[in-house]
This record gives sequence, structure tokens and C-alpha cells, in this order.
Amino acid sequence: MGSKLDLELELLRTFLAVLRHGGFTRAASFLCKTQSTVSLHIRRLEEAVGHPLFQRKGRGVILTEHGEILRTYAEAMVGINDEALLKLHRPRLSGTVRLGILEDFAPQLLPFALRRFADTYPATRLDVKSALTANLLRELEDGDLDLVIARQPNGATADEILWREPLLWVGSRNHQFLSDPLPLVMFPAGCVYRPEALKRIRQSARSWEIVYTSTSLSGVQAAVTAGMGVSVLGQSAILPEFAVLGTAENLPKLPDTEIALFLGTARGDAISALADYLVSAVPSALTGHSRVGLKPIANDVA
Repeated sequence: MGSKLDLELELLRTFLAVLRHGGFTRAASFLCKTQSTVSLHIRRLEEAVGHPLFQRKGRGVILTEHGEILRTYAEAMVGINDEALLKLHRPRLSGTVRLGILEDFAPQLLPFALRRFADTYPATRLDVKSALTANLLRELEDGDLDLVIARQPNGATADEILWREPLLWVGSRNHQFLSDPLPLVMFPAGCVYRPEALKRIRQSARSWEIVYTSTSLSGVQAAVTAGMGVSVLGQSAILPEFAVLGTAENLPKLPDTEIALFLGTARGDAISALADYLVSAVPSALTGHSRVGLKPIANDVA
């Protein structure tokens, strides 16, 4: 029998970084590697599996069928490796960590991302709060929170970028939104991307009005599902029953948004351990969620 090639964890980490950060260039920056090194890692991985993993599409890349298969195993293998090292090297931690998580992805993130941390450090207590980005960052600055996962506002400097995804116009699949004024379902002031979405719709040819406002993701999603209007959501918050809207409805293109980790002034072993854990766990949670309905968008190539 011929010798078998192993799937190296370093190559799998590079593969996942390309997916999570939108292409080879951003993955190289995140991994502190050159773009040629990232390209070399992907070529070595493709040689090991015997199939191409990415397909060029315009200026971007998408996963091939074999790339989609590898993604599942790559996430599992890297996750098991990291969990094993975490448990083998874990310090004895105790105390309370106050964590703020952005409302519009907390429901799918919380159970997955926090369960294993709590199992690993049973003496550590997590106090978790969900709110809009502006409110969370204000509480972090005031010292009422230790860590915040939120969308990166203009002018803010995050400690770690965890995920990058497109903002999209969405509506109910059972309704059309071709006539004016366009009904909008929005988060209130304090939502990072609300000002940008409103600025772009003002510059378009469409007239509009805000017909429904909710501070909760479930409230916005329910209003969109019921056909009350269209909304702007990050890709990770889009439900399968939504239709993605765009040029056919004469809606302007929206920018990408970044989900980031922000650290407060308080420091300690428990805070540092949770921060390190979230840097690994959040991208895995969001990568898995993005498989439903839409594919992650990659904007550059090797």
C-alpha cells in the first residue's frame, strides 16, 4: 500500500482563516504570514486531499464541493486539538467575568461558544449581557463590563477582529418591495450599521419610511418574516425564509461589517482565558451558522 498523507493542523488553520476572513490577503494578515505562504499552505492541503478546495469567482473565491467537505472535518480537528490543549494546560481559575455580546448574534453564539468554556473552568462565573454595540462599548468604557463582542464602529479600535461579513438587504420571500415608500424595519440608534444603511438609502432613487423598530434581533426577524418591511442584517443573522434584495429592488450596495473583541481596563487570568477562548470559538460558531442559506463572501484571491 502507498503511504498516506496526513492533514496538518497548521494547513487546516490556514484553510479556515481564508474562509473566516474573506480571502487569502486578509487571512495572511490575520495569521501574520505572507500571502505567498498562505497560498503555499492551500496548495499543500490540496495535494494532500487530491482535489481543489477553492474556485475563483470574479475577484473572489468560493469553496468547491471537496472544500465544503473538508470544512466540516477541519473545524472538528482544530476544535478537538484546541480543546485538548486547553484542558491539559488550563490554570485553576475562579472569579466572575462580565461579558457583553451584541444582540443580533447572541442567540446562535451563546450556547455554542460559552458552554465549553464553562465546562473547562467550572469555578469561573460568567455574567453575560446582550445589547446594541453603542451601549455595550459605553459600559465597557465605564468599567461595567470586562469583555465585549460587538460590531466594529467607525473610528473604534478593537483588540481582535473575529469575523467579517457582508451587510445585506432582506425581506420576506412572500412579499415584493418594488413600490415607494419602501418600508424599513430597523434597530434603533446605537446600531452600528443603521447610520450607514440610512445614508445609502437617502442617496438612492427610492423614498422610504421606518415602519418598525426593535432592539431585539428576534423582533426584527419576526417583522421581516411577516412582510412588514425590509431590513439590513449581517449575513450571520439571516434566516432561510428571507430573500436577499438588491439591484432588482433598486437598493444600494452595503459595506461589509466586522465583529470584534474589545477588552476593558480590568485584567486577570479569568478575563485573559475567556478572551483567548473567544478568539478561537467565535469564528467557528459563526462559520457553522453561515452555512444556512448563504455562503461566506470572499473578496480577494491568492
